[in-house]
Amino acid sequence: MPSIFDALNIGASGLNVAQNSINITGNNVANANTPGYTVESPVITESYPINTPTGQYGLGSTIQTVTSARNQLLDNTLNQQLNSQAYYQTLNDNLSQIQNIFNETNGTGLATALNNFFSSWQTLSSSPDLATARGQVIQSGQTLVQAIQSSYRSLQQLNSGLNSQVVSDVNQINTLTQNIANINNEIKLASLSPTQSANTLIDQRNHLVQQLQKIANVTVLSNTYSSGTQGQSIGSNQNEMTILLGGVPIVSGINSTNLTTQTSSDGQNVDVVFNGQVITNKITGGSLGAVIQLARQTSPSNSSNPSAPNAINYMDTLNTLANSIINQVNILHSGGSGLSAYTQTQGTYTLTSASNPVSQSEQAGVNLPLKNGTLSVNVYDSNNNLVNTVSIAIGNNDSFSTISNNFNKALGQYGIIMNLSGISQGNVQIRSNNGYQFSFAGDTSNFLAAVGINTFFTGTNASNIAVNSVIVNDQSKIAAGKSLTPGDNSNALAIANLQTQNVMDSNTQTINQYYESFVGQIGSIAQSNQNILNSQNSMVNQTQSLVQSQEGVSLDQEAANLIKYQMAYQASAQFISIVNQMMQSLINMVQ
Repeated sequence: MPSIFDALNIGASGLNVAQNSINITGNNVANANTPGYTVESPVITESYPINTPTGQYGLGSTIQTVTSARNQLLDNTLNQQLNSQAYYQTLNDNLSQIQNIFNETNGTGLATALNNFFSSWQTLSSSPDLATARGQVIQSGQTLVQAIQSSYRSLQQLNSGLNSQVVSDVNQINTLTQNIANINNEIKLASLSPTQSANTLIDQRNHLVQQLQKIANVTVLSNTYSSGTQGQSIGSNQNEMTILLGGVPIVSGINSTNLTTQTSSDGQNVDVVFNGQVITNKITGGSLGAVIQLARQTSPSNSSNPSAPNAINYMDTLNTLANSIINQVNILHSGGSGLSAYTQTQGTYTLTSASNPVSQSEQAGVNLPLKNGTLSVNVYDSNNNLVNTVSIAIGNNDSFSTISNNFNKALGQYGIIMNLSGISQGNVQIRSNNGYQFSFAGDTSNFLAAVGINTFFTGTNASNIAVNSVIVNDQSKIAAGKSLTPGDNSNALAIANLQTQNVMDSNTQTINQYYESFVGQIGSIAQSNQNILNSQNSMVNQTQSLVQSQEGVSLDQEAANLIKYQMAYQASAQFISIVNQMMQSLINMVQ
């Protein structure tokens, strides 16, 4: 039979349970707005009873453990959605910057510069000898160059910022993984007893994991939680957590491995490295995945630096546009004549070998192979009288040595000689030694444009396109015609008509159409991404609401619990008071 002292213990256990339950409730209320906090509940069980001949008598209650209302399956779903949300949000932010780079709404963009450039040639064709018309061609060309180079520099700056963000994100990953590994160790120590829980530590770790999920597509492997809705399992392996990034373990229980960064093999971007292994291409999600993808799309692509499959490369497209403008205008311009003849001129592109085919030895990036054709040269005396027009056949695989030998044989009698600035390599030079002068009457082989003689533009892509300094310094060298004859506008018309010719994308688009299609793609990609982001935001909001309803603190529920535990405390106190009166009566009887 339980004694009166057992009754006191029963009352004391009730007070203890009620008081600790109130403390748990107060902790829930205090952390109602704490990120990552999961509402806790006491697991109250009956104390082990006492056996008597008349049966078992209870000896009060005790708090066996404190559980968290965490639903790991729901948390995993939210983390995956947050990973996608961060990816599309980062894409959205940077695509907005790309749209601003190629903004055509204010009439000062690249499309306007292109139209003005070709219009200036149309105007020049009406007055090929007019100085103001020639000056306008130079001015519109320089404006076009500025527009292209401005877009290039803006992409470069964006690319630099993206690569800096890669380094920053990797440093943040390292900080998070180190903290997670440290908490894993603390959880291990706090969970040595099967009845002990580490809810606070687990909440902190899950919050860190969630931040990690936003940065990269990590995979979390652990035995931390039991299935069902009863919260964390007693005696679970709470310290056993492995986190993989691209299949490599950046967290293994209480150990973490720092990622490093290095310049990519092409020198254009930043690679992410794990123990000497480049894992950049394995990072495809989160803000870091988006940053890596955009960094590749804003730098020239190559085999060691691929862009995402089926993704547009903004830098490549701009370079292709600039290269095509350079080549197409130069092909026509180099075969024409200005208002004055040359006594000497030099190409702007360097040949690396006199013996190899010119198409193989031209400066990388020009991408202008020779064709089987004819180079025609007008020869003038010192009074600008036409003496002769000489044609030299050029084959598509001819070396500079072959071309220069044939050129010198045909024009050597006039003292007009072609050579290189160096012995076996260098810039092509043509000069007259006997008082004769020369201009060009056509080049169907592309030789002059390939080596950069008598061209309107110099450079090879968006980074170095420029109006030829020879033309800037002497506008009479603008090749509006095919001869020095006043009023010759044949070349100016041909260049003006480039605007309507299909010279882009395997001869299916004009230069303007190619650029307009590019700008349209940017807008379409940005809009598509925005739609996905809106959908992703909606999904995250819905899941977060569900998580909050299951795991978050309900102040209404906590208020009800507080009243319940308060009443239990008061009842236990009243019970102890009655037992105390019984003991006083018993003492009085003994006296």
